[in-house]
Amino acid sequence: MAVHKYAIGYLLATPPVDQQPGHMTPGQMTDAITDPVLDALLDGVTADPPEQERIFRARWRADSSRCVLKIGLGDLEAVWMPAIASRCDDVVPRLLAQGDRLGRRPQRWLVMEDLPHRGRSDVVDTARAIMHQAARFQQQATELDLSTYPIDANFVRTNGQSAVDHGCPGPVAELLDRAGSDDAWLHADSPYVKCHGDVHPWNAVAGTPNGPWRLIDPIPRTAPWAWDAAYAQLTSGTPDTPDLISLLAEERAALGADLPDHDRLDRVRVILLGWSSVMWWSLLPLRRNEPWWVDQVRGHITDLVELPRD
Repeated sequence: MAVHKYAIGYLLATPPVDQQPGHMTPGQMTDAITDPVLDALLDGVTADPPEQERIFRARWRADSSRCVLKIGLGDLEAVWMPAIASRCDDVVPRLLAQGDRLGRRPQRWLVMEDLPHRGRSDVVDTARAIMHQAARFQQQATELDLSTYPIDANFVRTNGQSAVDHGCPGPVAELLDRAGSDDAWLHADSPYVKCHGDVHPWNAVAGTPNGPWRLIDPIPRTAPWAWDAAYAQLTSGTPDTPDLISLLAEERAALGADLPDHDRLDRVRVILLGWSSVMWWSLLPLRRNEPWWVDQVRGHITDLVELPRD
């Protein structure tokens, strides 16, 4: 299967069916898509892309509108998608139905409106719009008492050691040595927030090529405010991606958050791009053969190690 460069994050965030909670075998998948509940809701259910058994396109029987069925939701997505959708109509796609059983076994699923266009981070207006949605997600998540994953020094050390084991370029050991002090500085600079956790262009969808954009596949993290942008910067698929951390800072400020001064923003950027680089080196082997991306990883790690300790 050919892999579009903007789809890397999607493939990473979509594990094989047999590695998903409550996964189904192909025969059980047939049971699922002929489930009486779904059969009453959906028509023309078809796997898209056809090589997988988790994402399906269909028609919503009530009005024949296009929709997407997603099966095998993770723990976080299963609670966060409906929670955000219930609070606002401009951050995630409109949810049409959800459930926790298909066929003869427990299985979490949801049906949402079909927004077929995916984001492009090398289009500046689109990149800014995606960062606006990341800021809106953080704003709405403030009021939700739901589980998240932590992004902290322990997270960095775990992924950093994996990066070393996989030949990550740059002075990774020195980055890991200072992870605790960098984590402490970030905490002191600004309280950690609940963020989307999987922001990248392929997780931004729209009904037209020009938006409006909505975010899918949340796996929320409690993290520095700029984590979503640093995460997306390393999964953007192109060296032409603008500075997403600056864009996110500006979009958060437009929503009433503090806009860091130049020195604080630069320090946040250097730390989090270093952290994101070791994480993605450990998790994204498809990128390790792309020279421009390897150079970015090496540069971000080196920049962090050379940053004076506060």
